[in-house]
Amino acid sequence: MIRRTLVVGTDDLASAQGGLFCRDLSISTPDGSLSIRRGTPLDDRLSAALASQIGTRVEIVLPEPGELAQENASERFARAVIGPGLTVERPHQGQCIIHSATTGVLRVSADRVIRINRQGIILLATALDGRLVSPGDTVAIVKAAHLWTPAERLEEILRTVGPEPILRAAGFTAQTAAFMAGPRIRPRNVQAADQNLRALLAPFGIELATTIRCTDEPADIAAIYRRLIDQQTDLIFVAGSIVLDPADPFLLALEHVGAILTCRGAPIDPGTMFWAARAASSLILGLASCELYGRRSILDLLLPYAAAREPIDQNLLAELGYGGLLDQTFSARRS
Repeated sequence: MIRRTLVVGTDDLASAQGGLFCRDLSISTPDGSLSIRRGTPLDDRLSAALASQIGTRVEIVLPEPGELAQENASERFARAVIGPGLTVERPHQGQCIIHSATTGVLRVSADRVIRINRQGIILLATALDGRLVSPGDTVAIVKAAHLWTPAERLEEILRTVGPEPILRAAGFTAQTAAFMAGPRIRPRNVQAADQNLRALLAPFGIELATTIRCTDEPADIAAIYRRLIDQQTDLIFVAGSIVLDPADPFLLALEHVGAILTCRGAPIDPGTMFWAARAASSLILGLASCELYGRRSILDLLLPYAAAREPIDQNLLAELGYGGLLDQTFSARRS
């Protein structure tokens, strides 16, 4: 970009038509005070308003060939990096605001946000990955760092971040759940866990359709798994499993139904003894005692992902380990 300082009455303002003011400017006109914001293009109307301001210095930046104005660069980038469930406002003062268009969970590729911001061309600020969102919520802002941005440089940045969206909002689609409790769980505790699960699931529109007492025989447990999977139950919660036990019947039963264990233990506290498995369209979640009776735990953290059918696997849990002390970080994730 080219910067020029023009003096009204001495220099020809027409020579800088289309350039952008790089400083705020206030002038008095017969119609009252006129404030010109930085980033505003110099056009015929402003040239006419400035004509009587003899001696006023006007700071203008003009594009070189192939450069995009700030608002155009911001909008081009914002629309290129968002995925489903999000919308982009028209730019205002060079900045675009990205909103959620759905009720769901926000997904953000944090490493690519960091990579973008390190380059100093685009400024990208986002909410945290995993935040619950509703239609209209602001989830990010995008602003080009300069009044003019080389189009080739912008396209180069977009190529380096890849074709997958950096931000998207995954809507809640899970609808049904079941709760299985082994013989280790006392009847009154089963009832308490049932009530707690119903309260946790309700905000996501998920119904706890059944609570089942089961034996600790792998074949019996597998039969219940199979019935629930065949019924296309979205979420199956398991209580009474011991993830550290190589002979845990709930884990052994997974093999009988062709389920894939996606994580065994989690870097989340409370919730280190959590496990998850996938069988057809059903997600099976092994819960320790801390997740059953109302204490804030990994279940509160992972339910939005599960409700949106996002993969609950080692990759996700590895990312959530940063900030995995929930007593300290949970409120920040949700606000």
